[in-house]
Amino acid sequence: MNPPAKTTTHLTRTRIAVLALFFTNGALFANWAPRIPSVQDGLAINATMLGVALTGLGVGGLLFTLTAGTLVDRIGSRRVLLASTAALCAGLVLPALAPTWWALCLALVVLGAADAAMDVSMNAQGVLVEQRSGRPLLNGFHASWSVGAVAGGLVGTAAAALRVPPAVHFLATGAVLGAVVLVVRQRLIDDEERAGTVATGTKRRGGIGRPAPALLLLGLMVVFAAQIEDVPQSWSAVYLSDLGAGPGTAGLAFVAFSVFMTAGRLVGDRLVERLGPSAVVTGGGLLVALAFGVGLLVASPLATITGFALAGLGASPMFPVAFSMVGRLPGVLPGAGIATVSLVSRLGFLAAPLLVGGLVGVTTFQVALSVVVVAGLGAAALAPRLSRLQAPAGDASGQAD
Repeated sequence: MNPPAKTTTHLTRTRIAVLALFFTNGALFANWAPRIPSVQDGLAINATMLGVALTGLGVGGLLFTLTAGTLVDRIGSRRVLLASTAALCAGLVLPALAPTWWALCLALVVLGAADAAMDVSMNAQGVLVEQRSGRPLLNGFHASWSVGAVAGGLVGTAAAALRVPPAVHFLATGAVLGAVVLVVRQRLIDDEERAGTVATGTKRRGGIGRPAPALLLLGLMVVFAAQIEDVPQSWSAVYLSDLGAGPGTAGLAFVAFSVFMTAGRLVGDRLVERLGPSAVVTGGGLLVALAFGVGLLVASPLATITGFALAGLGASPMFPVAFSMVGRLPGVLPGAGIATVSLVSRLGFLAAPLLVGGLVGVTTFQVALSVVVVAGLGAAALAPRLSRLQAPAGDASGQAD
């Protein structure tokens, strides 16, 4: 039976609204990445101190992720999503205004907390739209995030090349992207009836309960995915600057990573349907390890940008597969399940800058960034278990995003 035209139109508008918010989240942090060297230079801090400061994003996320999941299940993803998006847009300027290293750390903790709330709530809203539409959509939402990352990376790189002061750049970016909230606020799904959208063959749980092993597996996979995604955002511009690239070129590695990640996610649904999530994630992890490893060995700006690009392609299906699967787990509300996996993934975002920054202090950048190679191999090793993970979900196994 086809859904009524009015319902279809409403879901289309809601889908566009969620796409816009995923885009906003990707664009915000992509604007930040190319300006990290400017913020570092402004505070005159070394790579190790920068690495510790960057862990503030992970710390803020860890502190607020489970709270965000609880809020989503209590007051709805719509309200949490709108509030967290506004907070993130307003707070983007804080790192540029930080007068000291300690203030930078605190600013990044605040941004990490706002991002955690937005991450959990936008994925919960995406799962809700996917369930109501009856077809896979989450990979497309994450593709929109990647498009935002590409756009934001280009804007951030241009601002760096033009030497626009970071505070001016971030204030303008936050104002423009914050306007998205005003446009889409009436188009999101109200979660009052969210309980009816979750399959309840077993008793619903607010926590991890019986499916703990499944959540653990998905959490471990996104830990590796987080390691892969954080390094381009946090360290690509710094590393290319160390190789002698200028400010404009230094930002291109993150842009290349984001462009190829976007391309991978645009075709991700079809690949997963044809090959299965296990094969796609295995191949992606191996591609990350091989491409990034070769790029580090050659150690030139062109080879590095190429390595980041192919790593983006390989990493593209990891987060969409994980969040789509957790949204289908029986007996778990979307907010609680997504928050649990998101919390574990943030361990990867917390560890990556701290680990790389610490290694840079005692060894070379090439050795430090090899954590991406290890993460790619780890994801490939875990992927064969995904087919067993989705077995209880019946025919959903071929429709992971």
